[in-house]
Amino acid sequence: MRLARPSSVIMTVALGVGVLMAPGSAGSAALARASAVIPSAPCQPDGVSAADDTVARQLRPVLNGRRLGDSVSGYSISCARAIIASVRARGLNERAAVISVTGAIAESSLRNYTVAVDHDSLGLFQQRPSQGWGQQGQLTDPRFATHAFLNKMLRKHPAGSWQSGDVGQICQRVQGSALPLAYAPEEHDARLVVAALWPRALPPALPPVEKPAEKPTEKPKPSGPFHRSLMSTTTSQGLADARHDFIVADWNADRRPDLIVVERSTAAGAPAKLTILDGKPTLPGTTASFQRLLLTTIIPLGPAGERSTFSMTDWNGDGQLDLAALQNSGTASGRAELRVLDGASFYQRDILATATSLAAGDDRRTFSATDWNNDGRLDLAVVQKSDANGAEMRILDGASNFAQDLQPPATVPGPVDDRHDLTITDWNGDGKVDLVAIQKTGTTSKRTEVRVLDGASNFTRDRQRTVTALGPTDDRRHVTVSDWNGDAKLDLVVIQKTGTTSGRTEANILAG
Repeated sequence: MRLARPSSVIMTVALGVGVLMAPGSAGSAALARASAVIPSAPCQPDGVSAADDTVARQLRPVLNGRRLGDSVSGYSISCARAIIASVRARGLNERAAVISVTGAIAESSLRNYTVAVDHDSLGLFQQRPSQGWGQQGQLTDPRFATHAFLNKMLRKHPAGSWQSGDVGQICQRVQGSALPLAYAPEEHDARLVVAALWPRALPPALPPVEKPAEKPTEKPKPSGPFHRSLMSTTTSQGLADARHDFIVADWNADRRPDLIVVERSTAAGAPAKLTILDGKPTLPGTTASFQRLLLTTIIPLGPAGERSTFSMTDWNGDGQLDLAALQNSGTASGRAELRVLDGASFYQRDILATATSLAAGDDRRTFSATDWNNDGRLDLAVVQKSDANGAEMRILDGASNFAQDLQPPATVPGPVDDRHDLTITDWNGDGKVDLVAIQKTGTTSKRTEVRVLDGASNFTRDRQRTVTALGPTDDRRHVTVSDWNGDAKLDLVVIQKTGTTSGRTEANILAG
């Protein structure tokens, strides 16, 4: 930890000058000027946005902490935004973001330091490689650093005990600082910063006003989310088919989602394969992503891969995405079985292999790992498509090794069938995963439509319905959601697997 020692000593280091001050020994502006000379790295792939500058200007008059206060800048807001995005990616709630931002303000004044001026402390949380927090390059990556902070917070506060209690004391238990009273004074500023950046649920829409039949009005042109293209590209992946699953996730922790392709094994003996394409453009100044190969490897799934569905998550909290495979049939137990391959071993070693309480089924299941009950253990959210009116959603308890449900199975209202692509993610940032059902054909609008079912309502209430700019499509396209541009809004990712003019897999991102 880099929390200042109780003096106003000026320390000269080889790559910069850092002024280390005890809390309260100088105003936040003086501390900011001193801290600014220590080299730091951007917290966002595209740097500080105009929106970050606007938020900083709005907050400056009301922040009064010792380490941030009226020195808040667009850069510090961009770093807070990176922390909050990582908290939301873990499925944790707004309080977890307040705790994390409080810790980062106290440790670094929300600066991503790349040079250590106190022992070997680095990054937003001033974590030390010598104390097992991670490698130097990892600790200056806001995503890795935040996940490392959250991992320790959950370990130190089991059964969701971080949900209550003094924020400063929680930060101290995580960070183990020589100055345990330094965190609490920053909670006020952290709460205001998080409140300004945390996505808020929209109020319910008013009922439509009926128009007189004799005065028909013209239908409005489509507007709103999923109409503006953020990126369109031909990828380096060849044409794909039903054997290929596509996942969009940030594999290399550069804060830009990558394209992950799982190719199932075949009855003819071809092994299962994992390919990962870089989300960042190969050439600076272009928007053409998914060109550069980050990884390609054979994965040891054998024939089981042919009957599995897949998800990516950091299962063991080491900052690396692991591959979870849910084998739906053909298992020794006669139940659906979960297997997790360790990302740190490049997916050659098992982290977990276990039977679940799910009956054997088909590949129409979609699942995601989430800490549903905040006990520090990953649970499974599983939805099964249905040809009838309503799909089944279940939450399996990780603490029971997925043998028990955390709540009664929910019946999702409305059709959720083979016309839909499904994603389970926290849409509105309330700490509960939601179900995103993307209907690709058979809609009344004759366009692809997005429907979000609220996890907080046990998936029985619509959070949002949106008509997109994408016309009707079929299984040649896989459609999912991901925050492509780091604005904390989920964007629509359209992967066309076959039937492209380029003869390769193509991708298009529509802004959320």
